[in-house]
Parts: sequence; structure tokens; C-alpha cells
Amino acid sequence: MENRNFHQTWFLTRFSLKRDWLKLALWSVTMVVLFAAIAAKFTAIYDSQSAIDEIVKTLKSPSMISLFGKLSGTAPYTVADVFAGEMTVFMAMMAAIMNFSIIIKNTRGEEDSGLLEIIQSHSVGKLSNLASALIELFIINLLIGLFYSLGLQFANLNGTDINGNFLLGLGLGASGFMFAAIAAFLAQLVDNSRSATILSYIVFGIMYIARMSTDVSNPKATWLIPFGWVEKFSTYQENNWLPVFLMIGLSIILCIAALWINNYRDIGSGIIATKPGRAKASTFLRGPISLFWRLHRTTIIVWVIGLLILGFTYGSIFNTIGDILKTNPAMEKIFGAAAVNKANILIIKNFVAILMIVLGVLALFPGIQIINYLKTGESKGYLELIHSKPISRNYLFTSVLILGILTSIAALFAGIWGLQLGGASVMKHPVEMSVFLRGFYGYISPVILVLAISACIVGWIPRLSVFGYLYSGLALFIGYFGKLIDLPKWCNKLTPFGYIPKVPVDKVDMGTMWWQLALAVTLIIIGYIGYHIRDLKSAN
Repeated sequence: MENRNFHQTWFLTRFSLKRDWLKLALWSVTMVVLFAAIAAKFTAIYDSQSAIDEIVKTLKSPSMISLFGKLSGTAPYTVADVFAGEMTVFMAMMAAIMNFSIIIKNTRGEEDSGLLEIIQSHSVGKLSNLASALIELFIINLLIGLFYSLGLQFANLNGTDINGNFLLGLGLGASGFMFAAIAAFLAQLVDNSRSATILSYIVFGIMYIARMSTDVSNPKATWLIPFGWVEKFSTYQENNWLPVFLMIGLSIILCIAALWINNYRDIGSGIIATKPGRAKASTFLRGPISLFWRLHRTTIIVWVIGLLILGFTYGSIFNTIGDILKTNPAMEKIFGAAAVNKANILIIKNFVAILMIVLGVLALFPGIQIINYLKTGESKGYLELIHSKPISRNYLFTSVLILGILTSIAALFAGIWGLQLGGASVMKHPVEMSVFLRGFYGYISPVILVLAISACIVGWIPRLSVFGYLYSGLALFIGYFGKLIDLPKWCNKLTPFGYIPKVPVDKVDMGTMWWQLALAVTLIIIGYIGYHIRDLKSAN
């Protein structure tokens, strides 16, 4: 590569930082404040060795290992060990989401919009845009990592040390940049930002499932998974910096590969070419709902199959979670086989109740993405072609809403079905499908309500359409971490998921279901009115 390929790279980097400053600031402040605030809270939560020992028992259970990763080190554990055990995997997931969204938008997204052609019509190197995007995210991840480390220093948790603080902080920063490099490389393989996003999350999902499986069955194999490297820091125990260097090494390799591909491909193209469309439209492409299905079918199929696989993977560890005979063989002699089996089923039900919030929130994302197409498609001018036809706004709104709701419900069911299939594949006495369906029915109303909120926002204030994703993330955080970090009970009521009983352990609360569905219908009607009367150009 010649130096002229990187001409004006630093100028574009400064331009990108100036352009994206608000987005970068919001992400950075949110993540750093979240990290530091929880660290500061941990001392009050686990103020005795007995409290620490109790939470360690929980974190070492197979169900918690599958969610948070394997707790490293040996007893006696400190508050710092518990904090690292609970937060490392979660913050690495947050870093992946942040970096995927920014790097894909600033690279492949700018190609889709035609902005890159305008930039490269000036005296700018061919690789400058991609290089500047990578430099931008390297700087941001480094700063976030440093602030993590300083936050831990000021939090002064019992059991911390400077080496461990900077290892955890900079290690999470390195993991964030590694995900940016992964997405930058994958964005060179496909020829549009939607495919790049889907492919990035597929790779991330594969790594997450592989990490979860190896953590439960063979922790040493987690070394083979890049996402699993964050667990190998052994923070405040061995303080192992090797995973950080592995992340940096992989990031450099992927960055070089991405730049090499970018140098030899044309703008708007990828290594994997998009399949050409049909010469004539299908008979099914006769209306908005079939068109939106055609546009989003890859996203829908990937999410449904992805949640089915995720559910199956979680279900495949039911035999490990529910087999209390492994820890106490005398139980069967004392209580009998039937009582022990009943106790095992109750343990599995409690684990499924934890997983329901994860599956429920994940099922929301494709539905929100489809509903938000009323904003993104409008902003890019794609919907002008539809508006030029004799199609009412209400018909358009209804088509997107129906497809979004059906997609989220299908994705939720796929996750539930995966749990049942995974459990049936490993258990001698599988849990009946009716038990899992209880969880499915219980979570339909909060899923529809959050989608209704997104529809209402798109109808009235489309520029705030990202709120649906943020609100879903809040629901996941409260459900995922609420009890472990001792959040106040009123926090559960901030999202519709907090009103749902502990299904499938408990029965579905029909009263809650009906008022949530009634509220959802009300918000949808309000959204209809807003979309009908607002100026469609306001989305730009």
C-alpha cells in the first residue's frame, strides 16, 4: 500500500470525532458512569465475608456461569473479585454493541449513502476513510478503558490493586476495539450496511454461545474463543495480561486484512456479492407488508434462528443445572426419586425465569428495527416511492407494525422452543412444553407494549426512534443485574417486564397482561394519529 492511500487520514479522523462527538460522548459517559457507579455500590452490597461467600456460591452455579462466565481464582474471594466476575462479560457485550454500531455506520454506511464517493472525489486517499474510522474507535476505546481504570481506583473496592484495575479497564477497552476490527473486516466482505450488521452479530452470537458452552463444560476451551478472552484476565487473582495482547494482536491482523480488501475492491462492492433480484416481481410483492417482508426477511430469519439456537444451547445445560444428585447423592434415598425429580424441575423453572428477560428483550430488537424503518427508510428517501402510490399512511404504518409484532413474537417463541428442545436432548425426564409456553404467554404483553412505545415515537418524534433500543437495554440490565447489585424494587417497575410474575415458576397474571395490551393499543392509536398528521420530512 502506498502512502497516498492514507492521504488526509488524520484530517478525516478529526472530522469524524467532531461529527460524532455527541454519539461518542453519550456512549462513553453511559458506559463509564454505569461501570463506576456499580463499582462504588458493591462495597455497600457485600459488606461482609458471609455476603461475599453467598454470592460466590450463586456465581459458581452452572446457570450463572452460562450468563456471566466462570469466576476465576480461589477462595477467599473479595468484593473486587465478585465485581470483576459479574461485570466483565456484560461490559464486553456493551462494548461490542457500541463498536458495531459506530464502525459499520462510518464505513459501509457511508458507502450506502453515497457520502464516501463525495469524500473521495477530493484529495483523499482510498484507505483514509476506513483508517480514520479505526483510529477514531481506537482512541475512544482507549479513553473508555482508562476511565474504567480510574473509576476503579476511586471506587477503592476491597481487594483491588492498581495492576488489576488497569488490566480490567484497558482489557475491556481492548475487547471493544477488537470488536470494531471484527466488524470493519466483515463490512468488507458484504456490500451493504445491513448485511454487515447482521454478519457481525452472527459472529458475535456464535462466540457468545461457544463461550457459554465451554464455560460450563470445558473452561480451558474458552481460550479458543476471542470473546472468552475477557474471562481469562483473572482480575485481582493472577492479573493475566496475555488476553489483552491476544486481543490487540487479533485486532491488528483484522485491521490489516480489512484495509487490504478495501484497497482492492470497488466502492459499494464486497467480496460476497449480493444475489441479483428477479427480473419480475413475485405475486406476493403486491403491497407494503409483503415488500417490508422482502426487505427484512434476512434479518427476521437470522433473529428467529439465532434465538432458537441460543435457547437450545441454554436448554442443553439443563441436566447440569437441575441434577441436584451430583451435589448430594443421598437426596434420592431420603426423599425418593419422584421428589428429587420435582426439585430438579423447580430449579430449571427458576433458571428459565431468569432467561425469560434475556429472550424477551432480544426478541424485541428485530421488531423495533422493522418499526423504525418508517424513520430510516423515510430519511434515506426509500419511502418516497411508496408514498407516490395510492397507499395511505395508515396502511403503511399498519404493515410495518404487524410485521414487527409478528417477528418479535416469532423470535420469542423460537427461543422458548429452543429451550425445550435443548432440555429434551439431554434430560432423562424432559420438562413439558406447557411449562415453557407459560413463560411465552407471560411475556407477550410486555414485548407488544415496548413495540407500541416504539411505534408511538416513530409516529410523533421519529428522531428519537433509538429510544426503543435504549429502553430495551434498560430492561435487560435491570432483569440481568437487578438482584445481583441490589437495585431498589421500584426499578423493576420502570419497564413492562418488571410487572410480569416469575413465569414459568408462577402462573401468568391475566390482569397484568390485559392492562398492558390495552395500554399498547392506546399507544399504537396515538402513533397512528402522529404518523397521519406529521410532516414526513420531519424525519430527516
